[in-house]
Amino acid sequence: MGVMTEPAADAPPLGWPPEDVALYEAHAPRLLALAAALAGPSDADDVVANAVLRSFTSPGWRTVANPGAYLTRAVVNEVRAGHRSAMRRSAREARYAGRDETTRPDGDPDPDLLAALARLPVQQRAVTFLTYWADLTPAGVAAELGISEGSVRKYLARARSTLRKGLL
Repeated sequence: MGVMTEPAADAPPLGWPPEDVALYEAHAPRLLALAAALAGPSDADDVVANAVLRSFTSPGWRTVANPGAYLTRAVVNEVRAGHRSAMRRSAREARYAGRDETTRPDGDPDPDLLAALARLPVQQRAVTFLTYWADLTPAGVAAELGISEGSVRKYLARARSTLRKGLL
């Protein structure tokens, strides 16, 4: 009797078309890093899985001109949707408990920086991550997120200013 094993968490599901598997394998490391920066390492796998699944099963997927950029935007949108859901849940829990504060997990490296980054809007966090951790130029960030280079510069300037004030 053989041992049954499940596919690796970062592997695409069985039965995907080969072109989708190749695309996933090409973009998964970058998407996972982006999701970890935006949503945290514990949620990155789920964020990417949900974003990729939604993308690959959407009716217009086969007509997408730049699949890498589309998947990047899908990850950012998935984080944004999860953030909104978590904020609504936290507000309900705080009302129920009769308190206004929220708690952050302890033990993360440089908690002041992580807290300051977490307070940035998702778009500013995405631009910051793609600029500093993925080493993309403003043109590259703009292409990945489907926004103008001017917007990239604006979001980055706002993020820097907010971080500077929050870390003093």
